[in-house]
Amino acid sequence: MPLTFLDRGERYSADIYADGPGANWLTNPLPVAISHRIVTRNSVLHIALAPGGGQAIRIRPVRP
Repeated sequence: MPLTFLDRGERYSADIYADGPGANWLTNPLPVAISHRIVTRNSVLHIALAPGGGQAIRIRPVRP
């Protein structure tokens, strides 16, 4: 997922809530993997979804 919608020259903190290892909506719905990374408008997030899964990403500006 390209992040070209972000402002040029700014840095952001991305909190990523993704399907965890072995997640499956029917047989194993609870695993969640939480990660954090710094992103810019040039970043691309690679999203892998479990069967019936999903992902949420909170993006906030990094303040000096």
